[in-house]
Amino acid sequence: MFLSIVLLCLSQLVLTTTSYKRGSGPIRDIQYLGVSNNRMIIAYRGSGDIHIKEHGSLKRYGDTNWMQQDKKYGDKGCWYAEFPLISLPAKIRIVGNTRAYGGNNPINKPAVESWTFVEIGSGGKVLNQNVNANTGNYNFRGDEL
Repeated sequence: MFLSIVLLCLSQLVLTTTSYKRGSGPIRDIQYLGVSNNRMIIAYRGSGDIHIKEHGSLKRYGDTNWMQQDKKYGDKGCWYAEFPLISLPAKIRIVGNTRAYGGNNPINKPAVESWTFVEIGSGGKVLNQNVNANTGNYNFRGDEL
């Protein structure tokens, strides 16, 4: 009984820590991961959303929640955005849109949003990726996603 309570507490701690990394602060650490099931998969952290600059009318899929996405792509303490597949090869810029809010942990919109430039090959693989993260006080080594 004691062991199951300890394990429950530890799992809650891990979930809380992961959720904190995932959803707090400005949009940052935007990274194109590849193509899966005719969807472009993009990972990011922070409070807000992302869009693809060259395809402004392209809307992300909303048919899976974060738990389903973590199960598919791995729980790496980030959000996943699934976009319809565009014609490849392509060069795109993925831009953050931080959601500013007040409250217990207020977030101001940054002067410059994080963005990532990606050159994608014909098979959906990354040929070149330049992550320009507005990291603020966040420690991001670049190999975490």
